[in-house]
Amino acid sequence: MTILSRSLFAASVSALLAGTALVPGSALAQAPDQAPAQATAPEPGKAIALTQEQIDGLLVAQPELAALPGAAPDKPDPKAEAQAQAEAEAIVKRNGFASLEEFQDASDTVDAVLGGIDPETKRYVGATPLLKKQLAALQADKAMPAKEKAEAVKEIEAALAAGEPEKPSPANITLVTRNYVRLSAAMAEGDGKPK
Repeated sequence: MTILSRSLFAASVSALLAGTALVPGSALAQAPDQAPAQATAPEPGKAIALTQEQIDGLLVAQPELAALPGAAPDKPDPKAEAQAQAEAEAIVKRNGFASLEEFQDASDTVDAVLGGIDPETKRYVGATPLLKKQLAALQADKAMPAKEKAEAVKEIEAALAAGEPEKPSPANITLVTRNYVRLSAAMAEGDGKPK
């Protein structure tokens, strides 16, 4: 449900240069012939009090950041990486953020709220009820290959074991909920899946 999670953002410039695409709402997309990267726990961001301007800026900046050109994965180029970093900085500044870090804090704060919004009711219920709902649907799915299903169940159970994250502020919940349709549409455009 990430607009652009901290771990993805930290890897985005390098990944873009390595020829991979940034996909909101999921891990970095891998080229078909590449092995998937090991997942690492995202560095927690600083929760901030969101504004409508920040939501609007996130929605405009995200596709611009995702469109940054990548380089050949077998030829790392520090000069091109520095240029992509500068371009990313310019994009977020053009969209109302003082820095990449401020953009990321806003993105993480939005993500914390989105992680607890029920897509059916569009109300904030918290992450745990949604994970339990996903787990039940997954366990009832007869069409999914057993290996994939077992991996997905393991991931959801690990997330449940981690416990409910701290509840976002009521003001942030209200603001993100009010913009839920726009945020969901932006995520669906990024990963090609309906939300």
